[in-house]
Amino acid sequence: MLIEAAELRARLAAGERFTLLDARDSEAWRAATLPDASAFNVYDYFIPDSTEQEIAAMAGAFQQAWLSLGTEGHTPVWFEEETGMRAPRGAWFHWLTGRDDALILNGGVRAWRDAGGELTPGSGGHTLLAPQPGAEKAAGFHRERVASREEVLAADGVNTVILDARRPTEHDGSFAHDCCARAGRIPGAKLLFWEEVIEDGKFRPEAEIRALARDAGFSPDQRIISFCHRGARAATVYAALKYAGFRDLAVYVGSWHEWAEHHELPTAP
Repeated sequence: MLIEAAELRARLAAGERFTLLDARDSEAWRAATLPDASAFNVYDYFIPDSTEQEIAAMAGAFQQAWLSLGTEGHTPVWFEEETGMRAPRGAWFHWLTGRDDALILNGGVRAWRDAGGELTPGSGGHTLLAPQPGAEKAAGFHRERVASREEVLAADGVNTVILDARRPTEHDGSFAHDCCARAGRIPGAKLLFWEEVIEDGKFRPEAEIRALARDAGFSPDQRIISFCHRGARAATVYAALKYAGFRDLAVYVGSWHEWAEHHELPTAP
């Protein structure tokens, strides 16, 4: 699920077919990106409500956008400036829609450059993930890799647990984004700040991530549903735990933005 820059360079030189997906904004991609990389914005896409219909539409919209590139036979490789919250979200969309071979370039553009890789100006189209009216349900859709608010509400805190990937001030309710109706956290949620799984622009080693998860109160035998503000940071922690060997994982795509809007739902300060 991760690929280092030196390995990617070697495999490209050997003729393997990859689709390089730049998850940064279009301005950064146009300025300098990996050769032949396509710009693909998954960061700004959110669903208004985590209903079954909206979740299926989200997966279908992503798959439709991916197939529009015409490179479905290639291995997808997502990257950004360094490993952050954009490339893991792109890879999560691929995993959600059945492409378990999707990779994250560990360390992103910086690691590529440090490994001697060249950069060129981005050219061609810019793919923006957006709602697609009438999008068909994604083939290979793994519904278990995404969670609705009903599933979060039903979590028992033992077999199914909630992971808050936001910053500590969001978790304790002392900070809320302007767009959020309320501050606080989902009751029972435990904090694993997304930046803790990253070190020097790359994912920490697997053993360190497992230790962080254990210290935060998570176990590989639990179903872990991660959330953040609107689903991007949650995907980074999802990817980190997947890398560390956790298997029963999901992202609550509505995240706190949706939860806070529903005043009938409980919150913890």
